[in-house]
Amino acid sequence: MPSATSFQASDKFNPISARDVIAAYFGFQIRLAPRESTVTVGTSAVQATKHGNARVAVTFGNGGANPIIVGFSSAVTTTNGYPVPAGGFLSFTWFLDGELVLYDFWAISGTSAQTLYVCQSILQVVN
Repeated sequence: MPSATSFQASDKFNPISARDVIAAYFGFQIRLAPRESTVTVGTSAVQATKHGNARVAVTFGNGGANPIIVGFSSAVTTTNGYPVPAGGFLSFTWFLDGELVLYDFWAISGTSAQTLYVCQSILQVVN
């Protein structure tokens, strides 16, 4: 397969996986591994993730009946931050959000015992 820098529109490209598309785009393989967790969120801010240099994306899912608010510090409140709606999700990626994806994330809700699903995409070493 041609490298991403030498790929021409006339070249035949038959990817069989997302990994092939990513390698063609960047010119080399990038492997990611999911890191899943859940966090119980209530009326006081709790840390949902810690700073992660190898994190390239993070998605927060809210399967509960009430919104959860996500922010970058323990000062997040139910009236400031990024809302994760009931039954919804919120994602941060390096491509769209730059280094914001690396920082600590905190969460809070207006009600107790909400479950926040967290899925982080972590860079893996390719040998």
